[in-house]
Amino acid sequence: MTDDATFAGAPHADPAQWDRLIESVGPDGVLVAIGRMMGPVVRARCQAEDVWQETLIAAWRDREQHRWTGVKDYRSWLLTIARNRVTDIARRASAEKRGGETPAVGFGDLAPPADGSVTDLFPAGSVTPSRIASHRERAVLMQQALESLPEEFEAVLRLHLFEERPMENVVAELGIGLSAGWYRLRRGTALYVAALEALRSGSAGA
Repeated sequence: MTDDATFAGAPHADPAQWDRLIESVGPDGVLVAIGRMMGPVVRARCQAEDVWQETLIAAWRDREQHRWTGVKDYRSWLLTIARNRVTDIARRASAEKRGGETPAVGFGDLAPPADGSVTDLFPAGSVTPSRIASHRERAVLMQQALESLPEEFEAVLRLHLFEERPMENVVAELGIGLSAGWYRLRRGTALYVAALEALRSGSAGA
């Protein structure tokens, strides 16, 4: 992620800095995190890129609700929005399957006007939507590298590095000790980096 010192003021609310801020949070890694949040029901309805785009739309729309404290916290906020979006889709699907009342409209309100386009929902001059596809290829390699790890390492890396959950929460969810969590993170990171480099080399040579 880009150092906070490269941004001035509140970049998440500044059209001139917003695109660069979004690039700084590591969109390819965020796509991996979103993909891991999505169960089969959600995947049948949309792709991780769709959730990410709606997350960005919501982040810009609700920018005044976030107090800028740095890139890391902003990335965590984006992941929270994405997680809520995934939950919303799953709830809608469940309600439709039961034939019951459809949950209140949430992110559906983000659709652009009939005579506009999705780019109208971003800062003027923003090209973020067109970049999403370019992140997908890198995200696929990152996902493959993550999935190549032994399960105990994959879980820690996914929760702590990709989803940015505190290690204390990660070990509680996995039912392991804190020292074991940090060990799995260190060992898993080394294995992940090696796997990713191998995949990138293979992709470049193809």
